Amino acid sequence: MTPIGHRPPGDVRPRAVRFELWRAVAAAPAMCGSLLLVMLASVALGRWAALLPLAWAAAAAVLVTPVGERMTLRAGCGFHRPSAAQAAALQPAWLTALRVTGTGARDVELYVRTARAPNAYAAGGRSVAVTSRVVEDYATGRLPEGQLVAVLVHELGHHATGATRSMLLLAWLTAPWRATASVLLGLASALAGRHPRQGLSIVVVAGLAVAVIRALQQGRWMAGGVLVVVGLTAVLVPLANAAISRRSEYAADRFAADHGLAIELTAALRVLNDGNRAPRGWSELLSTHPTSEQRIRALQTATVGQGPDGDAFVMRTSTAQDPQDRCCGAGFRGVS
Repeated sequence: MTPIGHRPPGDVRPRAVRFELWRAVAAAPAMCGSLLLVMLASVALGRWAALLPLAWAAAAAVLVTPVGERMTLRAGCGFHRPSAAQAAALQPAWLTALRVTGTGARDVELYVRTARAPNAYAAGGRSVAVTSRVVEDYATGRLPEGQLVAVLVHELGHHATGATRSMLLLAWLTAPWRATASVLLGLASALAGRHPRQGLSIVVVAGLAVAVIRALQQGRWMAGGVLVVVGLTAVLVPLANAAISRRSEYAADRFAADHGLAIELTAALRVLNDGNRAPRGWSELLSTHPTSEQRIRALQTATVGQGPDGDAFVMRTSTAQDPQDRCCGAGFRGVS
């Protein structure tokens, strides 16, 4: 199928608002926790207590600027400008993707991320990246130009649907809470002994249950209620984030399909499928990406105008998440 040119879906703008709202709601508990931790830490500064919260807020303000986004992606996600050879190789497909979607060349920046796995990302409000493996596959002919264009249009679809615009900011605003949770989980994992995956869940659940029961027995109803809310949040927020990310993947796929690239994107998914098994059970609920088979079925439906809406395309089908994807957007946990 030949790209049909700039024809944005009629509901792209409402969808962008929807994704930003969903992500903000899902991140709200962690943001509140981060604010509390920052305020508690600032007490140790005495008369300079206001300095830490102000610095935290100022960094967030810088992060939403083009310069702040550029610095964050380079330092935290390993994005870098394409080399001369990489830029020359990517330019035809990149210019075609910009033309097809009606995107100005100054509105989005293209990066390369050194990695052996084929992948692509949309990050922040104006950044798209492909891995060095994608450049290699394209140069060797394993990934035809039409399929690379479809991949790039998919990533531009992330920006069009607003799926990644707030992710860098939310990642920063939730960082204190996530760092604290990571330390606590590490301690619980150490206590779990030889079987960290099974033991960790048992230790965390048992510890929380004991704390809630003791609080209720002592008449501390508010403390018990807070612990229950924290426990539910720890379970529900990751599930919500994963569901939003999967929905955003479908939306970006649909964006590419609406620009006449459903067949090319389907072919790219098949070519770049790394053969990993589909997630099952709890892992499936926490997966930030639908399987390649699910996305291909949706794209096949989209060719007759009935595909689901969703968000950004990432070529991997692995359910394992790169920790850097929290800022890269392939997930928030990614920028994808």
